Amino acid sequence: MESLAFWFSPSGRIAPKPFTRGILAVYGAAALSLLLMSAPVMPRAGLASFVIVQALACWAWFCLHAKRLRDAGRDAGAALAVAGLYALAIVLLLLVLTLAEPLRGGAQAPTAGAEDAWADLLALAGGDSGLGLFAYVGAGLLALIVLPMLTAVAFSIWAATRRGGAAGDPP
Repeated sequence: MESLAFWFSPSGRIAPKPFTRGILAVYGAAALSLLLMSAPVMPRAGLASFVIVQALACWAWFCLHAKRLRDAGRDAGAALAVAGLYALAIVLLLLVLTLAEPLRGGAQAPTAGAEDAWADLLALAGGDSGLGLFAYVGAGLLALIVLPMLTAVAFSIWAATRRGGAAGDPP
């Protein structure tokens, strides 16, 4: 039960080294959850498995940061704000992937939609798109998805470098 509290309870404190190991595991799980949106998995699980893993990763991210900031003598409000932005970025990603299918013609199998939408997003990121004005809208949406993720990583680095409290301080 104590190991679940490490991941999913925002109370307590955590030193920089265990925080770093934990947060790297959370980022790894969040990155691997993108595989749940691949063509072989989508027909069986849909987007629900991706959403569940992302929600758990986001909560674990917040809990680890809340403990780390408490150990450094700081308020956890900033961690809550960054976690909220990350959650909104994931919602926007889901909306973009879901709504991109009708723009592609809608005649394809429903399971191919997410994979094709990923290809469109990568084309937008590389500047190779024939969508005209929609390319600029897509690029803006892509920025709105990626910037909160980069903010979360920068915040994690900042939190990991804060000095911890004295050993005798109450938790």
